[in-house]
Amino acid sequence: MFEPKREFITTAETILFVSTLFIWLYIEQYFDIVDTWWWMLPVMTFVLFLRSFIGRRVDLSFGWNDDEEEQELDQKQR
Repeated sequence: MFEPKREFITTAETILFVSTLFIWLYIEQYFDIVDTWWWMLPVMTFVLFLRSFIGRRVDLSFGWNDDEEEQELDQKQR
């Protein structure tokens, strides 16, 4: 059967990660005049990145285990 392609990181996750880095650099540069609420933007962006990255890993690992178990059952039945 068709196996899903296992990508290390998707385009959306890359955009979130890179934007987090650029936001951190921008805020660090203007730290003297930046209020503490501005720190929430890169933190939330990084949390979104982690949620997507880790969540996709968990979903893929569960999906691959099910396929492997099905293949083992098929082989045992033969």
